[in-house]
Amino acid sequence: MIIDYDISKINTALQDFYNATGINMDLLKADFSYVTFNHRGNECYCQTIQNTEAGKKACFLSDACLLEKCKKSRKPEMHVCHAGLVDIAVPILYEDMIIGYILFGQLKADTDFTAFEKYIADLGLDVKEMKSYYTGISFFDSGKIQSVSNIASMLVKHILLENMLKPAFDENIQKAVAFIHENLENDLSIHNISQSIHVSKSVLYKKFHACFHCTVSEYINSKRVEKSIELLTKTDLSIEEIAQKVGFSSTSYYTKTFKKLRGIPPLKYKKKL
Repeated sequence: MIIDYDISKINTALQDFYNATGINMDLLKADFSYVTFNHRGNECYCQTIQNTEAGKKACFLSDACLLEKCKKSRKPEMHVCHAGLVDIAVPILYEDMIIGYILFGQLKADTDFTAFEKYIADLGLDVKEMKSYYTGISFFDSGKIQSVSNIASMLVKHILLENMLKPAFDENIQKAVAFIHENLENDLSIHNISQSIHVSKSVLYKKFHACFHCTVSEYINSKRVEKSIELLTKTDLSIEEIAQKVGFSSTSYYTKTFKKLRGIPPLKYKKKL
């Protein structure tokens, strides 16, 4: 998917986050490649580790593991890296699709360096020197780390609201998406959609796959499930009534689709809320 970035505004937002928290933040694409790269390291500790071949590889794998976890859960995730620091990834979702990530961290949540001494020694680094670097890193307790994560999630919403990054959809896709959203409760066959925007079925298939990495039917089902969640949480309608209102052909198909996309059946989802 092609994404338009307003780099100037994005850099300003990330700089504001740094000014408020002292934490550098990076913006990544959906494929985990970097859009912006601000120096995220605690210069002495992290950079010394990354100056070793094994340390650099471990840092790369640590970030990749965290991002994969975030990609799967579709919500903010955090973990403690190999060097004992907390990293956090926040997904950027547009129309229920992940179009990027915010990555930040290298936060010290533990003052005990003992558990990491062997790892540092195995890298061939001076343990005493690295311990002094580690000691100099600001400490964040669990409450403060969660607060920083919450602020980062709010920043993601601000970035989307201000259109700092957004999919570059062509006119036909915009028309198709609008038609789908306006007719979720109706018959949304490929034939009807292609006729409404005056393009062939094959062109419609190709454009949806290029923009959303899914079929037209998969996109429709995801939007119907999204709309059903509003009805689940805000009304007392039965599952059968909700399935009908959002355009599913049967309650069983609705339940099956909902579970596939959300991990649990709709009734259990409602009870959980």
